Amino acid sequence: MERKQELRRQLKVVRDAIPKEVRCEKSRQISERLVNTSWYRNTPNILAYSAIQSEVDLSVFCEKAWADGKRLYFPKVLGKEMEFYRIDSWHALCPGALSVKEPDIEHLVLEKYEEQPDSVMLVPGVAFSKEGYRIGYGAGFYDKYLAKHPSIYTIGVCFSEQVVVEIQPEIHDYCMRELVTERESRWKRI
Repeated sequence: MERKQELRRQLKVVRDAIPKEVRCEKSRQISERLVNTSWYRNTPNILAYSAIQSEVDLSVFCEKAWADGKRLYFPKVLGKEMEFYRIDSWHALCPGALSVKEPDIEHLVLEKYEEQPDSVMLVPGVAFSKEGYRIGYGAGFYDKYLAKHPSIYTIGVCFSEQVVVEIQPEIHDYCMRELVTERESRWKRI
């Protein structure tokens, strides 16, 4: 646990040190890589996120997905749980828990995600191992959600600087099926 916390601290510093213009370009490259995949062409439902701090910004990807008629769902923290709601534009987001922009379910009627075949989740993180294990911010929202929805195809998205050789997973840690950076895509062999 201490090793995980230290790795989280170190890699947040590394990610934050990437100049903003470089992060923007890398985010654009990641978005292009995501759009040019077979799963993108065949997947109607995508669970995405609104970037915070120095995370990979999926704005370019989301704009393209909306233009292509994809259904995008974004996370909303509800107490100790997280749910996803469909939005059709950035205007449906408002400041929420932990300074994250979330679906505005208090003022808008939004469709809650119900498990569907052919759904893909793009998962942010502080660090990812080459095997697909992830270190998030420590609250466990994604791990808890994925434990309830194991059929969702998960793709970790991060900058190449965030990929580490190994993360010692804990019993509740969920492994990504794929990892995408600006340089490469990695699939977990099952």
